[in-house]
Amino acid sequence: MRVLVVAGEASGDVHAAKVARELIGRGAEITAVGGRALQAAGATLIADIDSLSVLGFVEVVRRLPRFLALERRIDALLQSGRIDLLLPVDFPGLNLRLARRAHRARVPVLYYIGPQVWAWNARRLSRMRQSIDHVALVLPFEQPLYDAAGVTATFVGHPLLDDPPLADAEPDCDVGFFPGSRPQEVVRHLPVLLDAWAELCKDHPALRVLVSVAPTAPAAWMRTMVSARGLDPEQVLCDAPAREVMRRTRALMVASGTATLEAALAARPFAVLYRLGRVNYALARRLVHVPHIALANLVAGEAVVREYVQDAASSAALAREMQRLLFEPEERQRILQGIAKVRGALGAPGAAVRVAALAWQIRAARPQEAMAP
Repeated sequence: MRVLVVAGEASGDVHAAKVARELIGRGAEITAVGGRALQAAGATLIADIDSLSVLGFVEVVRRLPRFLALERRIDALLQSGRIDLLLPVDFPGLNLRLARRAHRARVPVLYYIGPQVWAWNARRLSRMRQSIDHVALVLPFEQPLYDAAGVTATFVGHPLLDDPPLADAEPDCDVGFFPGSRPQEVVRHLPVLLDAWAELCKDHPALRVLVSVAPTAPAAWMRTMVSARGLDPEQVLCDAPAREVMRRTRALMVASGTATLEAALAARPFAVLYRLGRVNYALARRLVHVPHIALANLVAGEAVVREYVQDAASSAALAREMQRLLFEPEERQRILQGIAKVRGALGAPGAAVRVAALAWQIRAARPQEAMAP
C-alpha cells in the first residue's frame, strides 16, 4: 500500500510518525508532507512543515500562494495513480481541500485527528461526509457530533498515550514555559511570560525557569529574547521533548493546544494562555464558540485550569497565577485532582495501531481496479 501522509505542524508530524511506523512495519510505502519525526520514521518527504506552519487568518492569507502551489503538486500526485490512500493529519485548512481532491481522484481518505468542528464551522461535517471515507478521532466528546452528521468515524484514543512512560523524578526547576510550536505563537507568548517571570522574581529571586523550544520554534530569536532579560539561554532554553521538560518542573504555563493535554498527563499544576493579533482575535471571537480554549478543560468537561486569553494574559496576571501554582498547596491539589479526569477520558494506549488497522481495512474495501483514476 502506498500512502500519502500530510501533517502541517510539529504535533501532527509526531503523531503521524507513530502511524507511519506501524504502516511501514506492515509493508506500506509512505510519502509525506511533514517534518523530522516523519522522516525519522521512514517516510519520504516531498515538502517540509517549516514552510507551512502559520497562526491565524491573516498569516494564512499571506502564505496562500505557497499553500496553493503545494496543493497543486499533491493533486498531481493523487491523479497519477501512485497513491492508494491519503492520510491527512489534523491541519484542516489544507487537508480538507486535499481530501476533496483525493475523492475526485478516487483515492480513499482516512483523516486522522479530525477537524475541530465542535469549536467552529460545523458545516464542514456535511462536506466531510462526501469526501472522507473514515475519520480517526482522538477526543472522546467528538464521536457523537460525527455520528449525528453521518460521517463515519471511530474514537481511537489519544496518541499522547502511546508515548513511553517517563520515570518519576523530583523536579529540578520551579516553572516551565511552553510558548507554543509555531513561530507566531512564540513571538506573542514568550515576551509576556518573561515579563511575568521578572515580576515573580522580585519577591522570589531564587526561583528557576525552563523554556521549552519546539522543533519548529524560532530558536535563535528565543535565545536573543532570553538573553535580553538577563537570563542564560544555556540554562533556561531546553529543546528536549515537551513532556520531559514538564516532568522537570513544579508548575507550568502552557500555550493553548495539544500541550495542555501533555501537561495534564505529566501531572503538573498548570495554567493556559493564548494571544492572537487584533484582527485574528476579532475574527476568532465571531467564529469560535466553546466554553473553554484549553483541550484539557474540554476533555474534563469543566474549568480544571485557569485560562488567560488575549488582554487577560498580562504579565501581572500571569505572575499572580504562577504565585498560586507554586505556593498555594490547596490550589495545586485542586488542579491535580481535576487533571486526573483528563487521563481517564482519553481512552487506552494504541491509537497508532488502531489507525494503521483502519488504513488497511479501507484499502481492502476498495477493489484494486477502483483505486486508480
